[in-house]
Amino acid sequence: MKYILLDFDGVLTSESWTRQCIFERRPENLFGLDWFDPKCLQALKTVVDATDAGIVVSSSWRELGKDNLALVWEEENLPGRLMGTTPEWVLMKRDAILEWISHHTEDKYVILDDQDLHLPNQIQTNLEVGLTSEDALKAISILSE
Repeated sequence: MKYILLDFDGVLTSESWTRQCIFERRPENLFGLDWFDPKCLQALKTVVDATDAGIVVSSSWRELGKDNLALVWEEENLPGRLMGTTPEWVLMKRDAILEWISHHTEDKYVILDDQDLHLPNQIQTNLEVGLTSEDALKAISILSE
């Protein structure tokens, strides 16, 4: 299997898009969450379409639980199959990802996060612009090795 360990803020959301949404007074999304940047969603779709990777949420949004995340996935028409989350009981994101990886040693994965977690297979995005098409190509390369 192939997986994308996905953070949301700074990956699917971007500071520039959020400012635009505030300026335009757009209504909030389900649960009052930040707005997803269409360019970032397209970049994620590019990775999913090219690799058929499942999505594992590593964001703090994982605390919503899988059922609520599934509602977000449906309402926002997010790309990919939501496969689950990193463990909620592990407080530090890096440790939660490592815990997840330890149970998926045969699987390929890429980590998409705006924080430098000092982990292999991570693509660090820029908070201002989120996931880019260049990041998507790097993710495809990692998942295709």
